[in-house]
Amino acid sequence: MTEAGGQDEFRALLGLVAYGELAAFTQLAADAQLAPDLAGRADLATLAAVEMDHFRRVRDHLAARGVDVLEAMAPFTERVDRVLRTVAGRDWAEALVATTLGRGLVTDLQAEALEGLSGADAELVGEVIADVGHDAFVAARVREACGDPQVHARLSMWARRLLGEALAAVTAALDEDPGLAAVLAEGAGSTRSPVLKRLKTAHNRRVAALGL
Repeated sequence: MTEAGGQDEFRALLGLVAYGELAAFTQLAADAQLAPDLAGRADLATLAAVEMDHFRRVRDHLAARGVDVLEAMAPFTERVDRVLRTVAGRDWAEALVATTLGRGLVTDLQAEALEGLSGADAELVGEVIADVGHDAFVAARVREACGDPQVHARLSMWARRLLGEALAAVTAALDEDPGLAAVLAEGAGSTRSPVLKRLKTAHNRRVAALGL
């Protein structure tokens, strides 16, 4: 690979990771406004602040290599936003499930990008995509909400329906954006089938962890 090619690959991989962290911050901050109590709002706001710190770390890492984070993120914003819109919640309970499944999906895509990195780059990405307590917080709140059997049934059906919609959105994004497909292919042997299979497995695991 040429030096220019390596720089382009580095920019794309870290750009996807950076936008994933920025999108996670934005979603968590929005979900905090739906919290039915001050404790829930404070907890989600705290988690959002952690995601913003992750974004800053990736931004600074890119800057040290002479890469502008806004330029690196630009190719991925529309596609990632479209995927996240497929799992948008309508109320507090759905928002909790949606932020776990949507954030989880983006994290899985970031993890695929991680396969194309090494050294300090890979170490940074591994650190910023690690769960910081969000999943445990959401699982506890979802179980609390599911004390109502009707809520449990609604969330269970909704969470499973999201899988098909989310995978369809990811597939469309890969079809429409060769750059995104190339980034993910770094860790998938140049084929998307293993990527989609891993996304599906991870989604089902998260749904089960939520008790749905």
